[in-house]
Amino acid sequence: MQWIFKEFDPDQLLVFSRTLGLDPLYGKLLLTRNIITQKQLEEYFNPTPDKLLDPFLMKDMEKAILRIRQALANGEKILVYGDYDVDGITSASILYLFFQKLGGDICYYIPDREKEGYGLSREGLDYAVRLGVSLIITCDCGINAVEKVRYANQKGLDIIITDHHEPSPELPPALAIVNPKQTDDSYPEKNLCGAGVAFKLIQGYCRYENLDEETAYDYMDLVALGTAADIVSMTGENRILMSEGLRKINVGKNRIGLKALMDVSRIRPEEMDVSKIVFGIAPRLNAVGRLGEASRAVKLLTTRDPVEAKAYSEILDDENTLRRAIEKDVMEEAIRDIEKRYPRQLPKILVLHNPTWHPGVIGIVASKIKELYHRPVIMIAFQDELGKGSGRSITGFDLYGALHVHEKWLKTYGGHVMAAGLTISRENLHQFMQDLHKFAEDTISSDLLEPRIYIDAEVEMEQINMELLTFLDRLRPFGPGNMRPKFCLKNVQPQRARIVGGNHLKFRVRKNHLSLDCIAWNFGEDLPLVSEPHKAVDLVFVPSINDWNGTRSIQLIVKAIKPHEQA
Repeated sequence: MQWIFKEFDPDQLLVFSRTLGLDPLYGKLLLTRNIITQKQLEEYFNPTPDKLLDPFLMKDMEKAILRIRQALANGEKILVYGDYDVDGITSASILYLFFQKLGGDICYYIPDREKEGYGLSREGLDYAVRLGVSLIITCDCGINAVEKVRYANQKGLDIIITDHHEPSPELPPALAIVNPKQTDDSYPEKNLCGAGVAFKLIQGYCRYENLDEETAYDYMDLVALGTAADIVSMTGENRILMSEGLRKINVGKNRIGLKALMDVSRIRPEEMDVSKIVFGIAPRLNAVGRLGEASRAVKLLTTRDPVEAKAYSEILDDENTLRRAIEKDVMEEAIRDIEKRYPRQLPKILVLHNPTWHPGVIGIVASKIKELYHRPVIMIAFQDELGKGSGRSITGFDLYGALHVHEKWLKTYGGHVMAAGLTISRENLHQFMQDLHKFAEDTISSDLLEPRIYIDAEVEMEQINMELLTFLDRLRPFGPGNMRPKFCLKNVQPQRARIVGGNHLKFRVRKNHLSLDCIAWNFGEDLPLVSEPHKAVDLVFVPSINDWNGTRSIQLIVKAIKPHEQA
């Protein structure tokens, strides 16, 4: 593993720290997050809603609002068309609740992952026609649904697309397209998730109708769920949306469904943060869409009935337990397949396929296989002659771009740089794999396949104190673009090393008469490295607070260990 220290300009650090009266370590953490001016510092530490961008900077925003306004005024039936992941579920919930509150005749539709696949489907559009819908608002989908929008238009349906995925050169013939990633869209924030784009639509509607924008802010908790779960950049406008959403959740102002979901997840309101959403809330919301009807998750988030909320939250929890079991089986089978097919050398991209895999879990397993082998992964679940695939990439390889290059072999595809989905016929699979393997061999350099860990700063034991932990809390919420800082300690002496909880490593490190507790999750195989007497090591770690029986102490969560080498 490569240990890479983040670069900074020492002269700039000196000036920056002196000007703002900052400890140089804190100044370094800010500089590596591109905070270089007093104004940026103030915005970073005060991510409040008054700093949100004007929604009308986004292309087609006014056009979309005018059509929705007309539909509400005329009593037309509106359908919100979402997606089956957390971003699509929360986006649909936001638009449904907001326009319902304004008195709209509104309903929602979430496609069946297995039967319809991602995005607009003929089944969904036909359902809208049967209900007497005249306007469909998509969320988290639709940007590449050219043929489906044409079909909708033939059926007399107006389509407003709200989406955040990468658009293809040909855009759908929709009445309005609200997506900041359009090439001719001047909206400054390009990294919103689907829930973020849905929020901008209701924020814009409030402004247009001179409604109190607090009406839109009521849905920030749902925006936060979608933003965290979709792993978008935690900078700029997303930082504001995430911070405000978490603040709303932390103070206990939670809608009935979310509270019930937090209860089954054993998460207290004051504990909620990005990681609790990603590893606690999101898997449960995703589970029902992976294994069945995702509309149950929308029902949970939009219900006003506590009994119904409890029932749906328990369903989500049960489905998540089942999902974990299925995922475990697929993971084990995928690893066996890799070891059998590639006993000597792995290709630079792994394309795995199996007719027995559940299509609802292949995305999660692809993420784990990518982490395990550190290379792009595409997993395809075949049913008869059609395969549905999900891919995850590594930094430096544009997975969506790779699929675009090989689109002649695919029935459909979509996504972005780091994650993508596809459908493919069995007869095209061999040629697709052959061409993609060659493409990866030609474009992925060997150093990209070596795992990397990025380090914010080297520190001494004396610098790891409660004051540092307090400062780090001010950097939240963490996520892409604003990751939790990692530090390096060099030449420390490990002591009292032992295995705990099966495969976790617990030990202490000592230097300059100071010592700190360490925990290294799933590092059991490194026990010999920290057990040799008088053998110093270097650590990469994240400092944390260990709260045990009312006693708070600093504990280092170790991310990497290696023997110390004398300079």
